[in-house]
Amino acid sequence: MPEEPRREKEPPPAPMPRLALIIDDGGYNVDKIKAIMEAGCPLTVAILPNTPHARETALLAHRGGAEVMLHLPMEPKESDRYSLEKDTVLSGMGKNEVQEILERGLKEIPHVRGVNNHMGSKATEDMRVMRALMEILKKEGLYFVDSHTSPRTVGPQAARQAGVAFGNNARFIDPAKDLGAIKKAIRLAMKKAKKEGKAIAIGHPHPLTARAIREMIPEIEAAGIKLVRASEVVG
Repeated sequence: MPEEPRREKEPPPAPMPRLALIIDDGGYNVDKIKAIMEAGCPLTVAILPNTPHARETALLAHRGGAEVMLHLPMEPKESDRYSLEKDTVLSGMGKNEVQEILERGLKEIPHVRGVNNHMGSKATEDMRVMRALMEILKKEGLYFVDSHTSPRTVGPQAARQAGVAFGNNARFIDPAKDLGAIKKAIRLAMKKAKKEGKAIAIGHPHPLTARAIREMIPEIEAAGIKLVRASEVVG
């Protein structure tokens, strides 16, 4: 019998672009976090330590299928213009002090998978501070997302040196409290995900952000983009 021609194996389909949405500033208002989670898509909730509902928010997020992050307060530039959170990591702090602040936050908030910075435009430029943080993250098996509040951040460099999985915030989606502007920002994050295969965008627990995410889900899915948790885009 004649031999059948060998069939070429079809190449595996290209992986879907992935987009992770992180909701910052959890811990102050549980109902606002609930409202965003009602969108029913994979989300990551970043929770500030020392807030009235930090633990409750973490438990709610975890039960609802969201990923939990510690939203670590870090020193911004022109810090006199801001009301700093308790246990803010300051530029120039010693290694032990930095690590104690991080460890207190991790102890307070359950189910933490990673850490991102709250503010931090000054502290994330301080390599000593960032190396001290990465040492603990490496030990605990946690990832780091740089919120990118400074273009001169050394967070990715410090994470890479320490062998810590990391990702970068592509954009904040809701600096303007306007539904159209938030949707436009989500579309720009989608564009980055399509171009690079993955992207992270950060929003906040505002009603318009919740509505924008809910209304954008069909468009995101139609674009062939997969919504995921932050741990699925770090590396």
